[in-house]
Amino acid sequence: MEKEDMIHAYRTNTIHRLIGVMSGTSLDGVDAVLISVTTDDTGALVDVKREDQVSLTYSPEARERVSRLCIPGAATLEDLTYAHYGLAVWNAEAVNSLISQAGLERTDIDAVCMHGQTVWHSPVPKPFPGPRGSVDVTGTLQIGNAQVVASQTGLPVLSDFRSADMAEGGQGAPLAPYIDYLLFGEKGRGIAVQNIGGIGNVTVLPLGGTQDDVFAFDTGPGNMIMDALVSLHTSGALQFDEGGLLAASGTVSDTLLSYLMEDPYMSLKPPKSTGREVYGMDFSRSLQDRAVSMGLSFEDLLATATAFTALSIAQSYRDFVLPVTRIDKVVISGGGARNVTLLRMLEGYLGPEIEVTTSASYNIPDQAREAMAFALMGHESLMGRPANLPSVTGARKPVVLGTITMQHI
Repeated sequence: MEKEDMIHAYRTNTIHRLIGVMSGTSLDGVDAVLISVTTDDTGALVDVKREDQVSLTYSPEARERVSRLCIPGAATLEDLTYAHYGLAVWNAEAVNSLISQAGLERTDIDAVCMHGQTVWHSPVPKPFPGPRGSVDVTGTLQIGNAQVVASQTGLPVLSDFRSADMAEGGQGAPLAPYIDYLLFGEKGRGIAVQNIGGIGNVTVLPLGGTQDDVFAFDTGPGNMIMDALVSLHTSGALQFDEGGLLAASGTVSDTLLSYLMEDPYMSLKPPKSTGREVYGMDFSRSLQDRAVSMGLSFEDLLATATAFTALSIAQSYRDFVLPVTRIDKVVISGGGARNVTLLRMLEGYLGPEIEVTTSASYNIPDQAREAMAFALMGHESLMGRPANLPSVTGARKPVVLGTITMQHI
């Protein structure tokens, strides 16, 4: 089937099935979610449902190889090239496993919507030599070759979702707010949808607002620093603080926490985004060295890093959200939703007047939200509709996201 025929067939149907595939900045693996989208005869969205999902955890070797790509000078171009194709195999395996688990035929699925694995995100313009003098450019890189996924799944693949927004001057992130408005909005309440993956990002659904009033930004580090500190301390034997139990045994250092909160990113005004290039392994190693010089135990350091994530979220709300709208509820998704210590700290910093819950209370497991978001973005792209929110990303205009790779015949 030609691309034009595929798009025409998609737009003339009213029931659609798509698989969203997401690999987050926590570098923990691949999440694949099957959604069904119902539209009316005009193509307007009627309903979105999560049907099934699978998660594949990266092997230690795969995680180590990918993590090196995110550290300047730690990997080669050859490493990057092979990982681009190797991670496509992980994405394809997640898709094929999901189709099998759901008991569906390949012909039941319209397309795969793959985010890929971010290894570098640079939304701050830098000069680059152009054909008519120096130009300011930004960039982002998500790996996982779409041709390989199309070949191994037999399905069309939409990928490279962030580039179109960045081409229009946007930061390419966050993109998930589009689905947050559809799934979590409540009349008469201001809602903050806080994802805590490797990086923390919030979607703000203002009290009494419409889709045009939604805004979002990266609040700062999520699990990234905590995970790195655990890995460094255990020489890789552990990759994260399960349930926040290790942090719970430590005591927060107010001195170190105050130092962390002086990080320049905290005072930047939205729209803004960040990533591993800021809060990656170099940041964590430097933080570990500072803690040692202060005589802090590992448990105290981890407790402080956990408090840093919690306080950076709460402070972001005080600085950039609460002056705009009342917030009645915070909905947590991502791996951080399973960190009891982190949630307890966040509740403490926010105060009793703001309810804190998780996306699981909406029947959306914490590992499903972002994959669902990219599946829905893929739907909008196939319908020829923009799915970025310029008020969120800073883009000059709404644009259709992603690139279509057709299945191999």
